Formats: sequence, C-alpha cells, structure tokens
Amino acid sequence: MVAKMLIASAALAGVAMAGPINIARDLKEYKTDVTIHESCNSTQRRMLEKALADTWEVATFAQEYVVTNGAQDPVFQKYFGTKPEAFSTVAGVWETLLTSNKEGVLLRCDNIDGNCGQVGWRGHWRGDNATSETVICDASYTDRYFNEYFCMNGYTVAGSPLGTHWSIDLIHRMFHVPTNTNGLVGHYSEDYASALELAEHNSTYSPIDSDALQAFAAHVYAVEVAKGGDACVGQPSEKHDDHAAASSSASAAPSATSSAAESCHTHADGAVHCEADSTASATAAAANASSTDANAGKDCHTHADGTVHCV
Repeated sequence: MVAKMLIASAALAGVAMAGPINIARDLKEYKTDVTIHESCNSTQRRMLEKALADTWEVATFAQEYVVTNGAQDPVFQKYFGTKPEAFSTVAGVWETLLTSNKEGVLLRCDNIDGNCGQVGWRGHWRGDNATSETVICDASYTDRYFNEYFCMNGYTVAGSPLGTHWSIDLIHRMFHVPTNTNGLVGHYSEDYASALELAEHNSTYSPIDSDALQAFAAHVYAVEVAKGGDACVGQPSEKHDDHAAASSSASAAPSATSSAAESCHTHADGAVHCEADSTASATAAAANASSTDANAGKDCHTHADGTVHCV
C-alpha cells in the first residue's frame, strides 16, 4: 500500500513539474454600458442616455416575462411558436443582449457615412465599415418616443412601426451589432404580420427573428407596464397573402451585403430589406410603387417574385 501511495505521489509530482495547472487567463475589458460618441452634443447625449435606460428596461421585462411564464405562455407562443428549443433560445437572446460585453459598442451622431440625409433615415448600423458602431440621425430626436409614451397617441404594437419608441428601435439596432448576441439574431420576417405567420408556420427561426423579438418586447411592455391591455396590442392592419414568402426567407441565415452598412440586409432569396420604422414608409411606398429593385431599397423590400413590398 505504501509503495502504491509513493508511486501516486510521484506521478502527481511529475504532472506538477510538467507545467502549472492554474494559468492566468487573458481576460478582455468588460463594459456594461454602451458608449456615446464625442460627436453627440449635450442634448443628444442626454436623450441617448435616457433612450438606453429605456432599452434595458424593456429588454429586462421581456427576459423576466419569458423565464417567469415559460414556453406554454400564449404570448410567448404567439411570437415564437411551440418548438421545445424556443424557450432556451429566446431567454438566451435577452440574457445575452443585457449582459454581453459592451466594450466598443458605440452610438455616434456625426453621420460619418452620409446616410442621414436620405428621406426617412433615423439611424443605421455601420455594417462592414464598423461592426460595433451605430449612427443615430437627427430625425430620431424629433420622431422617437420614450417609454412613458407607450399606448398613447393611437399607438398599437400591431399597427404602428416597431421603431416608434426609442427602446424598441435601439433593441433592433443592438441586435445588428454582432458582439451583442454573437450574431445570432437576423431578419427572417418582414413586418408584424409576417412575424406572426412565421411563428405559426415555420417557427424554427422565430426565436432569432429580430421583428418577432422586438414585437414581443413591445407587447409585454405595453400590457405589463404601460397597462394598455389588448387595445394597445391591437391587430395587424393586413396579413400577408402567402406565409410561404416569410417561410422561404427563413430557409437560410441572411447575409450582410455592402449595403448593410446603410442599415439594409439581404434575405436568403436575394431580396434587400431596409428599415421602415416611420411614417416615411408610406411615402416611400407610393414613390416606389413602380420602381426597380435598386430603388426599392430605402424603405421597401423586394420579394423573390419581383414584387415590391413597403411596410
């Protein structure tokens, strides 16, 4: 027995001499807050600080709702379907958005890419130009609402643009930044109605669909915090004629293009989808009704069959 113990001790000593077990890790700097760029003046900074606080409030309520009510909750299933993996995925998305390292994540106000002069543009992710940076255009400061305005002025989750409030708009913009969710969240639906159809008919992608996640967060906040009830949730103004369009766009992950730096993204079928989060969408719809795909970009997107859809 003594001999065996000596052998074991010698073996352990050999391991110890071979190299240290506890090696110091090279940890990155961890930041909890998004940085506001020096190009933002004092008024813009104050509004963005409030907007970010609103964003984390809404995201926190969304996360708490998921983990508290579970995957059988009808609101959860409305936006994310019934697949078993949906619960962990959605809970993880909100947790990651809230706690991921915000080192390098930046909001800036200097229109560095020149996109803010385009009609209807209130901000954009910089894409390949700077993947952790987002530009906030001047129009955001006059057109966005803070959380206190939820369910006021005729707003409904289903019938109003997702980006009506700062918080939901910045959730969208944070989803674009790869480090915030490890690039998991993408665009697999095109509007509120198609997000619901995706959850009903092809919910594989609903838990990582940007519009579904935004709409869910707005729904939870409108009901649980703003106390707006079903009237504030509302009904979609129109349903897509064919849910296959939403399903086909979810057949593969969307890929960023060079135009993604202008806040656009490309669906699996090659259609370009750009943000449409203001009343400018209606203007763009009329102006682009007979335009080519290239002209459909700013507030509209083109389906695989060549039809232009503005939201």
